[in-house]
Amino acid sequence: MRVVVGVTDSRWATFLRDDPSISEANFWQPSPHGFKALAEGEPFLFKTKHPRTYPGLDMPGYALVGGGFFEEYFEMPVSEAWAIWGHANGVRSEQELLQRVQGYRNSKNHEPQPDPTIGCVILRNTFFADPGGELPQPPNWSPNNVTIEGYEMLGRDRKADSPYVLEAFQLLQSRARVDLRWDTDLRGVEITWDGPKFGSPVLTRPRMGQGRFRRAVDEAYSYRCAVTGSRTYPSLEAAHIRDFASDGGVHAVSNALLLRSDVHTLYDRGYLAIDADLRLRVSPELRAHGWNGVEFYEREAAGYRISVPTSPGLQPDRDALEWHLWSKFRSA
Repeated sequence: MRVVVGVTDSRWATFLRDDPSISEANFWQPSPHGFKALAEGEPFLFKTKHPRTYPGLDMPGYALVGGGFFEEYFEMPVSEAWAIWGHANGVRSEQELLQRVQGYRNSKNHEPQPDPTIGCVILRNTFFADPGGELPQPPNWSPNNVTIEGYEMLGRDRKADSPYVLEAFQLLQSRARVDLRWDTDLRGVEITWDGPKFGSPVLTRPRMGQGRFRRAVDEAYSYRCAVTGSRTYPSLEAAHIRDFASDGGVHAVSNALLLRSDVHTLYDRGYLAIDADLRLRVSPELRAHGWNGVEFYEREAAGYRISVPTSPGLQPDRDALEWHLWSKFRSA
């Protein structure tokens, strides 16, 4: 196993730590330069900068403050990163994300761009130390290293700080919001660090986060609304067929439709449905309310079938569609 420690903006880390609803993160690069340091599922720990870099935060400098598990690396414009990961970018708004990216880029004399492309190191099942529970940075960390450092846990490439990094990971990851244990992955690791022992590994297998779910749905539907064919990306949303929060749904492409935002609202509220033959159904209540639904009436009258992914495994689950049709659709 390999663990990477990455130098972190304390504002970014504090924002994510203080919002327990966020369980994934985009560790973004202002100027994309790739990321091949980890395999999927391997740990990434956050190390803060000099204590004076961001005064006033209740997060110490030169400390290990949390982490996550590597999922994927992408490069995309700021606007798309915000649309997919939102607050998991570690900021409150798209404007704030753009300002921070441009601030870093300006400091390196990069040419100004209205919507610059950034590197996105996507981490899932994030975890953070409580204030006061942060750990010192690796003892041999070079002050000249302002990016990342990788630590092999086994073999000839293991560094002097590898046992310390492993122990720190074991303590910090006990706060991860995860499902399956990683005990078998760490059981054979011999710990030779002479410092304090922080705990035992309790890591779990990953579940698909909201950001990865959104991107997977985007790609499966070729960035087009399944009902209208719209390609206007800012208006597209990944809609659950069975709601994730209240109806026992899951973050899976087969439990999703890519819909224009107004179509998504109508679908969630039962004014639209899709039957098991992938035909559009329109509630009579839409017309009864006097709302303009001509584009939907015409499609229903023509027996319109929605566009779905070509791969059978990514197509809408027929049982889920039937469940929505009978449980949510306003049929009369």
